[in-house]
Amino acid sequence: MSARSVVDDRTLSLRRSLTLQDLPPAPEVLDTGSVARRTDTVAASRSTVASVAHEHRVAGHLGVEPEEYDRTIRTFIPQYDRMLETIVHWLQANVPAGGYVVELGAGTGALAAAILDGLPEVRVQLVDVDPNMLEAAAARCASYAGRFELRRSRFQDSLPRCDAVVATLALHHVADDLEKGTLYHAIHEALEFGGLLVVGDLLIHPEGPERRQMLRDWYAHMAAHGITEVEADGHFGQWAAEDRYVPLVQELELIRAGGFRRPDCFWRDGGLAVYGGFKEAH
Repeated sequence: MSARSVVDDRTLSLRRSLTLQDLPPAPEVLDTGSVARRTDTVAASRSTVASVAHEHRVAGHLGVEPEEYDRTIRTFIPQYDRMLETIVHWLQANVPAGGYVVELGAGTGALAAAILDGLPEVRVQLVDVDPNMLEAAAARCASYAGRFELRRSRFQDSLPRCDAVVATLALHHVADDLEKGTLYHAIHEALEFGGLLVVGDLLIHPEGPERRQMLRDWYAHMAAHGITEVEADGHFGQWAAEDRYVPLVQELELIRAGGFRRPDCFWRDGGLAVYGGFKEAH
């Protein structure tokens, strides 16, 4: 069996065994600047013990340091910049002036900086569990001082009241459908009426011709950026321990179950998609 066959059979389907000692620190606001934070938070209705995610560190997961992330991610992910542009577009049309946006899994702040640039009157809270990534995000967003804050936190922690929640290449780290469905419910509860969820991530079937084509395209993109098939096999094998991808229809149903009446896909190219939904008044 070839290395690629092994990847196709096993990659993107492994789940983690989680224990209480894996709990990361409690939420910590690291840098508030002069942002006036909202004090009304909505607690997520979930257990803090069951189904808890590992503390995700990019250096271990992707094998790169934060300062290398922005270059490397584009070699791994096709249409990365188009994904960011699409998310900003949906926010521009639907977040009010003075609105508050929460980004989950903010990484080096690429999306947050694009939002702060494209929506000059909004404020952004960047949430990540990795302090090294938050440090990189703070440096990247420094020119927007007073309009952003950093929060070291897990997806399981409470969310502030906000006008939008966004995430890119982050929610595939959520361990299972139950935990992700609970997260979508917490997001729905945190949003103001008319607020929206916009997610950019990879959505891939567990088997079948669609999956095979998406993986072929993914390998081809990596090859075009100098990553050999053997190296790609190694990356996929490393990522499989933490990544869990589902097809679009399954993801949209989880969002619907979380309270969003009309979840939809806003853009897609192969396995990469931007999707989400709006919180409507009952």
